[in-house]
Amino acid sequence: MKRQRQLFAIALLILTSVSAMAGVSAEEKRERLRMLRTQAFRKVDVTPLERAYLDTFAVLGQQNTCSQFFGGGAAQDVLEELVIELREERMNEATIGIRMSGPFTSFAKAGEGISYRLFARAQLNTEGPFCKAKVFTAEPFVPNVGSFQPNTREVRVLILLHELAHLIQGRNGTWLIPDDGGNPQLSSRNTSTIESRCRVQIRNL
Repeated sequence: MKRQRQLFAIALLILTSVSAMAGVSAEEKRERLRMLRTQAFRKVDVTPLERAYLDTFAVLGQQNTCSQFFGGGAAQDVLEELVIELREERMNEATIGIRMSGPFTSFAKAGEGISYRLFARAQLNTEGPFCKAKVFTAEPFVPNVGSFQPNTREVRVLILLHELAHLIQGRNGTWLIPDDGGNPQLSSRNTSTIESRCRVQIRNL
């Protein structure tokens, strides 16, 4: 049985090594993410999204100001759901890293003391700061996110944490940061809120 699981894992890793696991089911994505967290698969090539997931997962699993803000290790499960939901999409707006939209479904894990929501759509912008930086003159300008440059390991973690904060409900019944779609100024303030609590952990990656 163990050998069968190993063979399945290897096949799955080969299947999902391109384009952030596009075209595979949610359960296959979940299995891959969980395997990537194990010691046996630490040396496997990962996509930028998967690396950002692993980095963010590690930050949330430690005792620090960042994980405390998100409610501790229970936020790791919400992060996993977010990454599974993400779909790559090319947008004409280079300032957007991830966009979540549509109606949302609420969830509660009483045993872990966390409530969260998931939106109908979660899109990873392949032309935004998560994936790209301006290299050539003819390319559109891609801004920093907070104090981090685009298309870096650090900025990807900050972007994931920003979106995660939109999903998790705080103890006062409000989301950890307010909805900021269509409001660049509020989005920037929300990013500053996340960075103020997570900057040290992100810089120590």
